[in-house]
Amino acid sequence: MHWAIGLFHTSGSDILPTNSPERIFVQCVIIWNLVVFSTLIAAISNALQQLRELNEERTEQFAKVRRYFSSNNVQSGLAKKTWAALSLAAQKPKRRTNWDDIKILQHLPKSLQAELHRHIREPILSVHPFFFAFDRAFTVQMQQVYQLCISEISTEQGQELFHTGEASTQMYFVLEGTFCYYAEGTIAEPSFLSTGQWVGEPVLWMSWKHTGRLLAKTPCAVLAVKSKELQEILGPDGGDAGVIIKEYAMQFTRHCHNHSFRLTDIGVDVDAVGKLVAFAFEPPRGPLQEGSDLESESSPLA
Repeated sequence: MHWAIGLFHTSGSDILPTNSPERIFVQCVIIWNLVVFSTLIAAISNALQQLRELNEERTEQFAKVRRYFSSNNVQSGLAKKTWAALSLAAQKPKRRTNWDDIKILQHLPKSLQAELHRHIREPILSVHPFFFAFDRAFTVQMQQVYQLCISEISTEQGQELFHTGEASTQMYFVLEGTFCYYAEGTIAEPSFLSTGQWVGEPVLWMSWKHTGRLLAKTPCAVLAVKSKELQEILGPDGGDAGVIIKEYAMQFTRHCHNHSFRLTDIGVDVDAVGKLVAFAFEPPRGPLQEGSDLESESSPLA
């Protein structure tokens, strides 16, 4: 073995095989060394090539930014600020892998995709009282929500998920990381959102524009519930499920109307949502309190 391994070094060896078993052993070791050595060299070369291509792409992107700033006369202060943010973003580790990033998953049978969607997304959405109750009562409709109404979004530290005045189209559930919500026009302390919390529920049941901005304090990931797609699937033509949706949308819209003086993107607190859910699934008999009615047109699902 000493002699066989020595063949791959410049020093060589003065030990030689002296009989047939030793020669056979030496040949096996040489072939094994040749395979391992070639594989190792190929792997190192491939890794270096990938690193070179990555660096070339990054360098090209930074060169394009420099040319763009120059051709548009971007002021030096703003250019330095943007350049620092881009340099910081380039040094950050790779973000979380999302469903849409893995193209091969699209080739799975639809039933298996549905099972995966439920397994991954049901624990996150079920923290919300409405989705928890609706999933237990209408499993088929909720499966469509898991498949057609939800996307996964990753954000880097310091990135805004939305800003004040932006038209809202999605409700967000935090998968990982920490967000900080700054409500516009208030002196209250910012609110921090972490795994299992949500923001932007009003967009599901009414027309809504963001009343603040949501900033990622750490690398984050969220599940985004698309309001338009959800309204199409759980609309008023959905039988018993449609009746429940309509009732909850009316109750939620009414509650927001009555508390509009302090309503933000964070929406309604968990206890109030639980009461609205209980009312929607088991409405009390008898007239509603005077002054609590709200025109059903306030909600797109009503």
